Amino acid sequence: MNLLRLSWVFFKIGIAAYGGGWTIVGIIKTEILGRGWITEAGFSDLVAISQVTPGPVALNAATLVGYRLAGIPGAAAATLSVVAFPILSILAATSLLARLGKARGVLQEALKTGTIALVAMTLWTFLPAAVSSWTSGILAAGAFVLAAFTKTHPLFIILGAGGIGLVLSLLVP
Repeated sequence: MNLLRLSWVFFKIGIAAYGGGWTIVGIIKTEILGRGWITEAGFSDLVAISQVTPGPVALNAATLVGYRLAGIPGAAAATLSVVAFPILSILAATSLLARLGKARGVLQEALKTGTIALVAMTLWTFLPAAVSSWTSGILAAGAFVLAAFTKTHPLFIILGAGGIGLVLSLLVP
């Protein structure tokens, strides 16, 4: 595995990382599946592992893919690359935002709009695979209702849906 190529891919992913990891899951998928670095099933596992491990999804995904492709040097290269642009941007933006004044709000609104579109794309990408049966559809709808309309902690929603899904899979053939 060429560490320079791995670094470049995750540097580009880091450029698109505004708004958090879920906004770029589709981009990560395109980048790593398109290069044959991981299979479709492997990508679903990657997202699941990245979600349950502490830290941002993009950072966890970079570390896991880098390690899978090139061991510890690959994990280090991918991890550092995915955070390089955001860190450089923060350093540059700190002085720039202080000078922008009213334009700052316009810029933030534009970035929010793009982020919403990327989150919607991620939902569109994963929905067919996530809701593959009537039980998973009901669990997904229930989890959404709990997340959207109650103050239930997301960890309890995830663990609860997983537990209920496990029980149902044992009861319903």
